[in-house]
Amino acid sequence: MLGIKKQVNLRFSTCGEIMIDGLPFSFGVESSGKASKKGLCVSISGEDVDNGKITFSGLTRNCYVKGKLQPVRYDFKLTTKKDGKRIYMARFPDLEIPDALDTKMFKKVTEQDVLNRMNNEISFKVTPHYSGEDTPEILLTVYPLENVLTGSAAAWLKVTSDTDYFLHKLNKRRK
Repeated sequence: MLGIKKQVNLRFSTCGEIMIDGLPFSFGVESSGKASKKGLCVSISGEDVDNGKITFSGLTRNCYVKGKLQPVRYDFKLTTKKDGKRIYMARFPDLEIPDALDTKMFKKVTEQDVLNRMNNEISFKVTPHYSGEDTPEILLTVYPLENVLTGSAAAWLKVTSDTDYFLHKLNKRRK
């Protein structure tokens, strides 16, 4: 593999299993490839986003401001793609993606390793709005602008209006 450069790639470092109406949903990505100064993009798509049944607001990114972690709000616009489908999208062209951290298996994890990983994570929060009875799926994608096709972190997530979803899920398991 000498001479072959790694590509810019992202992977989810944190991502829940379901989005709940009105509750902020947090997710984070980290580099699993080389560094890039060309930024990234966050998008949410799916049939129920396109038809307006699911909407989103309040996209924030946790940033260090004067040494303190603070949420910074961004514009998360409903955009129409070339194929006519509507998606939510926010571009961060000035955001730097760091090199992937060394995460060798069976390595003793130190406190510094944990701090490095926290500092390299790019974390976001967004609030879904949905009032339906079913649990449709949306596609959450975070991709580096330098490697859109193969460098993305993507996850299909369900959306619910049941604010007690986890309590109901736990009760079903007990039966």
